[in-house]
Amino acid sequence: MTKSRGRGPTIAKDINRRLVYQLIKQKRITSRVEVANELKLNKNTVNSIVDEMLAHDFIIERGPQETQTAGRKPIIIHFNASKKWAIGIQLTSTVIHWTVTDLHAKPIHSFSVPLQACTTEHAVLAIEAGVRELLRTYPIDSCIGMGIGVPGLMNAETGTIIRSSHLNWNNIPFLKLLSDKICLPMQLDNSVKLASLGEAWHGLGQGVSNFVYCYFGNGVGCSIMMNNMILRGDVNAAGELGHIVTEPGGELCGCGNRGCLETSISLPAIMKRLKPYSVSATHQAPLDAMEWIAAELKQGSSPVVEKLDQVGEQIGQALSYVTNLLNPKLIICDGPLMEVSDYLFPIIEKQLKARSVSSTVDKLQLARSELFPLASCIGAAANVIQAWEEVLIAFD
Repeated sequence: MTKSRGRGPTIAKDINRRLVYQLIKQKRITSRVEVANELKLNKNTVNSIVDEMLAHDFIIERGPQETQTAGRKPIIIHFNASKKWAIGIQLTSTVIHWTVTDLHAKPIHSFSVPLQACTTEHAVLAIEAGVRELLRTYPIDSCIGMGIGVPGLMNAETGTIIRSSHLNWNNIPFLKLLSDKICLPMQLDNSVKLASLGEAWHGLGQGVSNFVYCYFGNGVGCSIMMNNMILRGDVNAAGELGHIVTEPGGELCGCGNRGCLETSISLPAIMKRLKPYSVSATHQAPLDAMEWIAAELKQGSSPVVEKLDQVGEQIGQALSYVTNLLNPKLIICDGPLMEVSDYLFPIIEKQLKARSVSSTVDKLQLARSELFPLASCIGAAANVIQAWEEVLIAFD
């Protein structure tokens, strides 16, 4: 009886291929010798895989390495991150943010397009048009896929948006609707969770294993990074900072409760309470609203100062609960409201110190994101890149 050879050697080659690829990508500049030594792999195995990568332009050779020792000098190899590209999208109720990235999820080209109406039809058509435009510049056979960040609760496996109060969507098979129009690999996830991944790859979260990302704009969002992993919870709903009750018996929230943080410190809530003081306060677009708030704050407008004092106190109160529960090293604050972070941060920090256990808050860093408005887009692209690399079995 003939024994089946099985896939043993092939599987081992696939594993080694991913190991070599990831190390070269991580180091960016290295040599075959260094790769073999670090991974403790046979030199012939490494040479074979590196030759594959060279043949498919994932690596560029840059000449011999300068060394103090005699003998043959190692050839320097550079990871070619521009070999493939990915698309990252953040969908909001008023605008779609886009970025095209290389394999490091580093933005190559970014832009924003207003959304004419907050309907699934308009969103699908706008994304289809954007992809079509990008494919006029970037080759489709080098695109590894597209990631889309959407505000709300969703089933990432099925690509269904279960509920999005900001878009007013419920049980929308959004990925299916897009797949009928766009022939690219696609992934859908919560935009705030993707933003924390963006911060981990290219923002203030780089090298920080435990941090919290918070978004303050038309809504309030939060994503928790613990031990370098996004904390998702049982139904992918971990991090609902906006639904911590800070005003018991207050305004009715879209979630059905009263007095949630979002009902008081989201931009629509702020503008609603300031509406009596200026007709300009009817602005709904986040950036328009922030221009008005920032201008009024600069002039010392009493109603705006009073409201922002309250906003800072309530954010500090909510973040103290996060600090006491999770003990993060860093809290990153992002979103349009952070345009006035210089005013808000001292108030937030005062509340944090007053309400948090000293051992958790003494070394806590509060910082404003440097990626606005692209954190979610970068994270969406990074998510696609991770998925592609997990199943990488051939360089083509």
